[in-house]
Formats: sequence, C-alpha cells, structure tokens
Amino acid sequence: MNVQALTDAVQHLRGLAPRQVLLWSGAGISVEGPASLPTGPELTSRVFDTFFEDGALDRVMACHQVLGLRGASPCPVEAGLPGARPPRLETALEAAARARGNAVPSTFALLDDVRKAPPNRLHVFAADHIARGGRHVTANFDTCVEKAYEERHARPVPHGAVHHFHGSFDDSPNGERLGATLGRIASGFPDVEAERLRQALNAHGGLLVLGYSGSDYFDVDRLVAALTPNGLRGLRVLWVMHSGHPLHTPASDPVPLQRLLREAGAEVHVLCAPTADVVQALADTWGLPPLTGPERRVTAVPRLSVTDDERDRATFLLYKSLGLHREVRRLLREGRTGTTDPAELLDARSRVLWEAGRWNTLRRMWRAVPADGPHALTRAERIGASLWVQGRLLPAWWYLRRHAAWAEPGSQDAYALEETLGRVVEHMHRTPDLRPFARRLLRRIPAADPSEPGPVAFRALHDVRDSLDALRRGTPRPHDHARRSTVWFQETNDLQGVLSYRHRSLRDGYDPADPLLTDEVLRERYDELIAANLFLGSTAGAWRTVLLPGAHRVCRLPEYLHALFTLQYGWWQRVRLLAWFLPRRARHRRRRR
Repeated sequence: MNVQALTDAVQHLRGLAPRQVLLWSGAGISVEGPASLPTGPELTSRVFDTFFEDGALDRVMACHQVLGLRGASPCPVEAGLPGARPPRLETALEAAARARGNAVPSTFALLDDVRKAPPNRLHVFAADHIARGGRHVTANFDTCVEKAYEERHARPVPHGAVHHFHGSFDDSPNGERLGATLGRIASGFPDVEAERLRQALNAHGGLLVLGYSGSDYFDVDRLVAALTPNGLRGLRVLWVMHSGHPLHTPASDPVPLQRLLREAGAEVHVLCAPTADVVQALADTWGLPPLTGPERRVTAVPRLSVTDDERDRATFLLYKSLGLHREVRRLLREGRTGTTDPAELLDARSRVLWEAGRWNTLRRMWRAVPADGPHALTRAERIGASLWVQGRLLPAWWYLRRHAAWAEPGSQDAYALEETLGRVVEHMHRTPDLRPFARRLLRRIPAADPSEPGPVAFRALHDVRDSLDALRRGTPRPHDHARRSTVWFQETNDLQGVLSYRHRSLRDGYDPADPLLTDEVLRERYDELIAANLFLGSTAGAWRTVLLPGAHRVCRLPEYLHALFTLQYGWWQRVRLLAWFLPRRARHRRRRR
C-alpha cells in the first residue's frame, strides 16, 4: 500500500469532522462478506438467467459489442480490452415484471438476499460515521447500514440520517416503490426528492463516495447537471473507486458524474484503491473504531418458479424494448411471444414492418384497424409516418395535422403525432420544391424546451423541436445535440434509438470542407452504421444511410439503386433522390480523376 499517497488522499477532507461529510454509497459497499451481495452486472445476469430465454444475455451483449457499447473499467489499471457493456438492470427487471402481469412483489422475490443481508465492516464504518453526526445517502435497496447502527448502538438509526434515494425494502417491503425498473427512474427525481438531495449536498463541506458506480444517468446526473456553475463551490469530494491494485489517481474522470460535479464548482479527487484501506485511514483520522477483518459468507441465490409462457413473454418484451428486430421476428414466427393480446402483437408486427422498410404493407395493415377504435391515434400516427418516410410529404402533413388535434395534450399519442409532424416539416425544408411551404409551417411549431426532457417518450420530440428551431434561425444545429440524444437512448438500452441518433449525428456533423473527412473515413463510418443496423435486423436503418450527406462521395450507383428499391419509397421520392444523387456523384468522380 502506498501510505503517503493514501495519506494525501485522505487529506482532501482535512479539517472536516464526520458531521461535515456526507457519505454517498452504492452497491459496492455491500459486496464484501458477510453481506455478500451481488454486483450490478452479477444481479443483471441473475435476472436474465431467471426470466429470459437461454442465450438472451449473450444475444444482447453481442449487439452491444457490434454497436461499440463497451463497459470500460472505471480504474484504468484494472482493464485489459474492455468487453461489451451489460444492459441496465432496470430494463431487464421492467420486462420481467410486465411479463408477470406487473406482479412486482413476486418478481422482486429474486432480490430476497438483498432484503435479508447482514451488515459488513463498511456498513459498520458508515454506522459509526452516523453516530458522530454524519449523514448517509445511498442508491442501495438493502438496509445494512441501519442494521449495523442498531447492532452497534442498540437503538434505531436517527430519523433522516440515512436516505435511500431509490427506496429501500424497509419503505417498500414488496418492492413496488423501488427505483428498480426503467419506468420508475426514467423521468428523474420528483421535485421533493431533488430538493432534498440538493440540500444534502449544499449542507456539507465534504462528500465521500464509496462503492458507487455513478451510473444513475436519469436522476442523479440530471440533478447535478441542472445546478448552477458555482452551485457546489466549496464542496470537497473524495470519490473512492474500488481497485485491487495499489492506490493511484486516474488521469481523467472515469465517470461522467465526476465531471458534472466539477462543472458545478466542487473540488473532486478520484482515487482508485482498495476501499477498506481508504476507509481505515479515514476512521483513524476521525478517531472512529478500527475496521475488523473481512468475513466470508456463502449466500444462496433465490430461486423463482417461472413458466415457459412468462419466459417467452419477458423475452419478447425485452427484445422489443431493446430494438432487436431480428429476434422479435424470430419469436413472432415461432409463436413464442407469450401473449395473445392483439394490440401487443399488432405493435410488434408494426415495428418489424417499419424496420424492414415495408411501408406500403405497414400502411395497409394499419388501415385495416378500425379508425374509431381504441388505437385510433396510434393508427393515424403510423399511417402518417409511413407516408412521410416514403417521401409523400404533403399527404403525410395533411393526415397528421388533421389527427393531431384529437390527441390529449401531454399524452403519449400527442408526443408521437407532434414528433412525426415535425419530422415531416423538417424533411420538407430539405426538399427544394416544398421548402417555401415548410418555412411558413415553421412559424406555427412550438420552440424547443431548453431544459432536459423528462419522460423517454418526450426525448425524440424534444430533439425534433430543437432541429426545427435551428431551421427557423437559419443556422446549423449544434453537433452535440444528436450526441446527447444518442447517450439518452444508450442509457435506456434502446439500441435502435442509438443507431437512429448516430445517423442524425452524422448528418449534423458532416462538413465537406473538413480535410480529415476523407472518402475513406466517410465510407468507414457509413459502413459501420449499415452493419450495425443489419445486425439488429433493421433493413430500413441500414439502407437509409445512403441518404446521408456525402453519400455521393462513397456510394456507387448500383448500391444506391439497391437501397432505393429495397425500401418501399414512393416513386416520386425515388425520382427526387436520384435527381439529387446522380449529378453530385458525376461531379465527384470528375474531380477525383
């Protein structure tokens, strides 16, 4: 152990008593025995083994690998070549709970070892910190810190001394209020919860982070990102990232939340080290009792009874939410969807046809659905979207505009109709014969909300409003806007959303004057996007790549014609696209000779 480096690190909190330091913890502090709880990736693997078809996790990880979603080690010394990033636990649990009729209590019985875990020595340190006036904020569902306090001090933990911002099994014994599914966390913290955490950060001079991955993108990251540049000025943060190697400091912030804390004015020191060594040094500094040695405990993994139909339905719902169209098609073909609900099957077939580029077939399918039935607005949006993507822009605009007036403001249907209508207007603006009409329409469309959107359903609408604002101003859209949407869909594990906004990012960032953007580099980027879309099973996503700026530089005529006739574009749209492509391709070839 590097004693001097450890002493220097602990000195980052110099002069601060325990009551002046907020302890912020994650699942990492509960891994050591006798708590012996699983890490996040281990728990995700447990959920996949229990609720989904054999090989489901391998299929998802293969898709992550192809898309380049890698789970780099937070401490560089730990890593060789990083593997694929595992899917979010919340995404998997949500599909599992929905497959069981939203039976959260029976689904969350898989977490019984979390509910019953005894405390370990790191929990005892946290309890001693509380006894000296400290406060504790945690992402954990277990109540090991409270148990340690009661065992050590023979009384309940003081009210408000421990706060579980995603809930705990004490507050929600059946698990229904835990922030363990995507639906519970994607909208961010409620106002009351956000204010409570802001006050906790502002009320302390120091923040000690232990065992926390920093992966709470939807709530914690957004909370800190919304702070003013000097909102945390004076806060000293010591963030300990567990490492089995000797103590060292990363050259850059491995976790985005660390950067956000710095931008809010905090002084952040990140340390990769054995957690127990740092905790012992802090205990010595504060005069707390020394840590005991680690204890071993073998825990039994909870086992649940899951029917074949529940497993099929969970797998079907998971693949749909991730955008694994090839796998959804397979389950539909094999009759292994686990459901006979006509609406659910209609939605799945609609997505499959959309990504296959069979838009005429899709439109006919939705026209067969009653126009006055319960899915009337979804029907209208899908028919209008089919007209739009085929290049039938005026009929699409008229159809969507007529039906958008029927949607309840703020509803999912209203978001979807407005987003598609915005895409139509944006596409009109790129089309010379319709651009004057598009400029008139732009005056009627709401401006983008400058704040980060909450519900996932609003993310795409926010993005298109932002794009329309740029058209109104007559300025290019900032390149990082599509990147932010890409990250959002990456965090929800919507892989098709990731590729859609990578497509958008390539469009926004194309600069023909960039000397580094050679034909070879451009071809490589477009080939990667085509390959990733085909791997997911999105023929439409793959061959719409030839519509990106600069495609005339790298795409040969036979390839372009293949794309135009593989997808069900309207005939006039094919004429438009060829009229755009052919002269540019010819000029580019003459310049290269």
